[in-house]
Amino acid sequence: MTESKSKYTYCIVDAAGTDTRSLGTGIDDEPVSVVVQDDIGAVVHSCSPQAYDTDDRSKAETWVKQHNETIERAGDAFGTPLPMTFDTIFADEDALRTFLDDHKEQIGSCLGDLAGTSEYGVRIYCEEDVLIGETEPADETGSSDSSGMAYFERKKREKQRRQELAERTKERFQSYFPRIEAVVDEIMEEDLDRESDERGRNVLTASCLVADGEVAGLKQALSEIDAEPGIEVVFTGPWHPYSFVGSFGTTASPTDTDGT
Repeated sequence: MTESKSKYTYCIVDAAGTDTRSLGTGIDDEPVSVVVQDDIGAVVHSCSPQAYDTDDRSKAETWVKQHNETIERAGDAFGTPLPMTFDTIFADEDALRTFLDDHKEQIGSCLGDLAGTSEYGVRIYCEEDVLIGETEPADETGSSDSSGMAYFERKKREKQRRQELAERTKERFQSYFPRIEAVVDEIMEEDLDRESDERGRNVLTASCLVADGEVAGLKQALSEIDAEPGIEVVFTGPWHPYSFVGSFGTTASPTDTDGT
């Protein structure tokens, strides 16, 4: 039987002056505890050095769910957590403590910056006809026959329309982004949806960091944007500000067990 000395690490928290008793169970119902180094806590369970790997999709999804639920409980107990990637395993407690000590200033700064904040998601969609309506309509007077010339004319108009959509999407983004940025602590641009759907074309996707209790300004700005013709705003949150954690040092990879 393999001795369970390695430490599967869920997240890092500010453990100063807090109760570090067990946080229940995590992956595979393993008991979760907190390793504290200079008031910085790592939420862990003891495990073998092998990575959590399976071809069973259902089991993998359960593991990921248990991983995320453990981080959520840690956030409720300690405040904003710094989540670790699924399957982050340190060889042993000494390796984990060394990691915490080596990066304590950066970790402490990040925990301090994110304390008392929440993350919100924003997606803005615009109906394509509204976007295209901001330009002169494409010339639709070309031949309607099936000749080669007519085919190339249709292709030309389709290309023009795609270019117009891309240009107008950029203009909308440049209009909305500063309005949102002005009412949040920090904003992070995210990738746009590639394809339009029933809501229209995705012209802005962003994650927003907002101090707790200060979300009214963001809601007001989004309400004004949502009132514009052809616009739909999708607003989600609050969550722990995972998108704003960034990285500190070099953490253990899913198949690495020494924390380096």
